[in-house]
Amino acid sequence: MYKKLIFLLPAFLIAISFACNTVEEINYTYSITRVWWSDSIDTNLDRYVQSKRLNFNLHLKEGVVRTVNARIYYKPREASSFTFYAFSGEQSIKGSDVDNILFVPIGNTNKELPRGIYDFKIEVYETSGTRLETGSGSSDSTILTNQPFEESANDKNYSIHTWWSNEYDRNGNSYWQNAQLNINVDLDAELQKSVFAKLYYKLASDTVYQLYNEFNDFTIFGQDIKDTVSCLIGSANKELKFGEYDFRIELFESGSNILVAYADEAMPELNNVKFEQSDLDSYLYIISNVWWTDLLDLDNDGFTQNRKLNFKVDVDKDEQRTIYAMIYYRHPDSTDYTRYDSTSNFNIFGSSGSNNYMVEIGGLKTQLDSAKYDFLISIYEPRPDSLKIVETSISAYSDSTLAIQKFEKTEQDIKGQK
Repeated sequence: MYKKLIFLLPAFLIAISFACNTVEEINYTYSITRVWWSDSIDTNLDRYVQSKRLNFNLHLKEGVVRTVNARIYYKPREASSFTFYAFSGEQSIKGSDVDNILFVPIGNTNKELPRGIYDFKIEVYETSGTRLETGSGSSDSTILTNQPFEESANDKNYSIHTWWSNEYDRNGNSYWQNAQLNINVDLDAELQKSVFAKLYYKLASDTVYQLYNEFNDFTIFGQDIKDTVSCLIGSANKELKFGEYDFRIELFESGSNILVAYADEAMPELNNVKFEQSDLDSYLYIISNVWWTDLLDLDNDGFTQNRKLNFKVDVDKDEQRTIYAMIYYRHPDSTDYTRYDSTSNFNIFGSSGSNNYMVEIGGLKTQLDSAKYDFLISIYEPRPDSLKIVETSISAYSDSTLAIQKFEKTEQDIKGQK
């Protein structure tokens, strides 16, 4: 009896293993509801494009989320069979029959096609499967037939290069309050051209771009980096709410509305760029204490030839910040403050007791003629001049320590000695 059980046990285990490894593949309901072309680049206007974008709207009926990778095929009009062209790349698809817009560039970032007329075909597969889920070709979409293409070498070839600079992220959470987008347009020939551009933006989760800025006519020459144009994105211009954004640049020759080049979220620099509004990217500075030390007054008349102005700057978060201060003074006969000195950058941390800094007034610095002066201290973060703002300040109006301070020159102090 026991021998029979021992003999049957391996077969039983194999049967269980086979049953556990057999998982039924669910047949979800996919459909391509629309196919269209966009972003056609034909700068010599011969109707043979060097590149354009094949777009399609993919629907999934069931209320699930699946990952797909579409395949694009092509063939010359006279050929009998299709050849694989490119993948769309893995994309997450939402169910419940919502729009899922996918696209594949034909030409440009993918393989360029020799001059000719082409047909195309779309096939959609789940990344984990080999079953064709849905597709579209010449039999059900005339949009995919008789498409003229040529290589960019036969067309005037503009290219757009972008990079970011002066990124400002005050709270250090990787979401910029503002940053400068730099755009350089190159032409494949050593020619001078007048062009204009439009800059668009959208939340990465959206499908429709909105206009952000227009660059009026500007001149480019060949591959010259000096013809770069820039735009400040975020606060101090049009502020962007917290989120990840895609950007798109469209280029036109001056006096024409025909697109000659574009760059968008397909470029890493313009894809999922993090921004937030200024009130989220904020913290507060305060000059919490001001005092004078090391007074030098040889004639004891209350007018010092020099002394040290000390101040303590705190920030309302327990984080390190780099700042600098500018010191101003006002003569009693004047209504305006005059800049006296600027400190080097220094670090503070929260409300630490070490957040102190000192500036010498008088002495080897600029000496002040005999009078009673008011002083003002302004705090800045080290940023480009165009983005510089006063973070906090304190003056004789708000703190009497800075009001009616008596100074005189060294020779006046020595001369007054008894």
